[in-house]
Amino acid sequence: MRSKPDPMKTLIVSFIFSIPLSFLLIGVYTTMLICAAKDGLSEDAMWEYMEQEELQ
Repeated sequence: MRSKPDPMKTLIVSFIFSIPLSFLLIGVYTTMLICAAKDGLSEDAMWEYMEQEELQ
């Protein structure tokens, strides 16, 4: 019989994984905004550009 996972350990592991992930998302978003400001584009235009790149 398998025992149930400990809720406290699960919570700690989820925090450990979510913190670097949130830093990664912040970094990507900030880089995207800096590139957009450098190119003189708005945030919406940058999202559209990324979607176009994804489709190709």
